[in-house]
Amino acid sequence: MYLTDPRPDATIARRDVAVPDALIAHRGAPLLAPENTIPAIRAAAAKGARWVEIDVKLTRDMQPVIIHDDRVDRTTNGTGFVGNMTLEEIRTLDAGAYFAPEFAGTKVPTLEELVETVLDLGINLQLELKPTPGDDIETAEVALALMKDLWPANHEGLFLASFSIRSIHAAARLMPNVPRAYAVVIPPKKPKALLEETQCQILHLQRDFLPEDSLKILADSGIEFAVATINEADVAQHFFDCGAQTILSDIPDLFAQKSA
Repeated sequence: MYLTDPRPDATIARRDVAVPDALIAHRGAPLLAPENTIPAIRAAAAKGARWVEIDVKLTRDMQPVIIHDDRVDRTTNGTGFVGNMTLEEIRTLDAGAYFAPEFAGTKVPTLEELVETVLDLGINLQLELKPTPGDDIETAEVALALMKDLWPANHEGLFLASFSIRSIHAAARLMPNVPRAYAVVIPPKKPKALLEETQCQILHLQRDFLPEDSLKILADSGIEFAVATINEADVAQHFFDCGAQTILSDIPDLFAQKSA
């Protein structure tokens, strides 16, 4: 199996980008294993992913865990808010049985477990700071204090992302040398100015909110931008042709082809 790069040559040739690859595996491989879990990260790497994206939130006792939603209901057998549960309570939950019987007993990972897995697999990481509204700064401070200890200083395969401007500003203060991506829903009229204002190097956008005129503005600005979440190769190609550097996808081998 060989991974092809569907981006235009001019995009591939850019040297001023934080993420040099075409695809980031969104929450691991959530069509193959429970999202944001260790099996999902391993499945993504097995399919050839060089980058994975995961979400980090804080428990009530200020422990960083890997989960997307404010509540545990959708991806575990529990109910309630992550921010109202201790790490011990979170770890009693089953984060795999809802997906398939063979994943029963899968745990919500800690940030430490996740990073150890990523480094062991030799892949790169997009760490999305996903605060419960109100603990934006705390989420960044706790998670990034740990990242300083876990992530090798000479390993460049890391960037930080968030929809929260407060988390982003905290990330810029705490890990100034690590690239940052600001995630938005509505595309800005002045994307370069927005990146300068937010102290970010990358803009992340949502596919459903990207009309052609906004894509042209983004392309003309010359910034690095990525689009989520794309699971169709032809749709991905359209965004690449319109200037996107990277897409996020639930399918880690979206561009894979078998050798003849």
